[in-house]
Amino acid sequence: MSLFVHKFGGASLKDAASIKNVANIIQQQSTPSIIVISAIGKTTNDLENVVKSAFFKSNPPEQYLESIKTQHQNIIHSLFHSISYQKEEEVQQLINKHWAYVEQLIRQDVIYPFGQFYDQIVSVGELVSSTIVSEYLNAIGCYNTWLDVRQVLLTDQQWRAANIDWTNSLRRFEEIVRPFLSDTARIVTQGFIGGTSHGFTTTLGREGSDYTAAIMAYFADADSVTIWKDVEGVLNADPRYFKNPQKIDELSYYDAIEMTYYGATVIHPKTIKPLQNKSIPLKVKSFIHPEASGTLIHQPQQTKRITTYSYLPNQVLITLQSQDFSFFAEPQIQQCFQIINNYGLKINLMQNTALNFSICITYDEVIFKNFISELQKHFKVLFNQNVAILTIRHYVSNTLSSLLEGKEVLLEQRTRHHVQFVLREK
Repeated sequence: MSLFVHKFGGASLKDAASIKNVANIIQQQSTPSIIVISAIGKTTNDLENVVKSAFFKSNPPEQYLESIKTQHQNIIHSLFHSISYQKEEEVQQLINKHWAYVEQLIRQDVIYPFGQFYDQIVSVGELVSSTIVSEYLNAIGCYNTWLDVRQVLLTDQQWRAANIDWTNSLRRFEEIVRPFLSDTARIVTQGFIGGTSHGFTTTLGREGSDYTAAIMAYFADADSVTIWKDVEGVLNADPRYFKNPQKIDELSYYDAIEMTYYGATVIHPKTIKPLQNKSIPLKVKSFIHPEASGTLIHQPQQTKRITTYSYLPNQVLITLQSQDFSFFAEPQIQQCFQIINNYGLKINLMQNTALNFSICITYDEVIFKNFISELQKHFKVLFNQNVAILTIRHYVSNTLSSLLEGKEVLLEQRTRHHVQFVLREK
């Protein structure tokens, strides 16, 4: 039996018209299928404001939450009022329990660390959006089963970047999901979130819905995964930062992993490997032009060298030295890595000399001050905020000068196939 996985991100669900378009796409796809849904529009960002204002007591969190609730209520009204008033009220009641949970958390004293508090609140965006999409599909005769993915994807307690318990999650998939996968089945579920064995909700990292789709495809032995985006496919450069990006028709798993690792945002970095392990093709297609071919990521017989450009903003360049100015060698690097791991951070670039060890990490306002303080207990620390990493794969040397014109380069690395620059952002 063939099975297909589809993932729809927030941009494809930003309003009622967009959700109707997604429903039309889903109706045209083969079954059985698993449909992974992200939070609507910028809801994740908005819920992050709720979290920060409640945790740090900076602003009344209720004002952010009311705005989110109003947006979703308006979408529900636009989708269901022409179907029936009763159906509209029914859907409102289904999502009200999620808003009530958030309200309960922000009204009481915060008893969780920031990451755990974050995961309990921000995850509500996916629970609400998937409910709305599932109910709308059923209302128009596109019948489906709504699945709480937290019952299937079990994780550890690394809040905001949880790791999948693959063995127990596969067991849950076989027990809970597999029985529903008949020839005509559609399952609608959430991206980005999972659950612990103690009943807490976790998140898999920003943009983690792609990863959810890959995990579900891996468990289901799916024929393919399709990620529906607001671009025509995978581009060789981010149009926000580079002029005239070109669509890539075909990519190898290896090239896709490299691109996402170095900052290409079209796919979550962890997405590719589960698919590669089972040779499951990944398609990146446009929800605006669903008939277009998009990009196919698989293992082609021949691979082409494609020049790609990645720009990773919001970085901090940190340079460490031993406090006694001795060599910065393996013991110091190991200690540095341990601190980085304890804070759940990811190194985006590193470089060492005899006396210096430099790293780039993504700036996180919640933990940055404490992270630097911890480093300062062990090392002499210098850092530059507001920097970015420019990465060019399969670079052509004579094009670099134009890319760097007018920019201040703080650090440079080159290999035969890659060049990276840490640039000061203006």
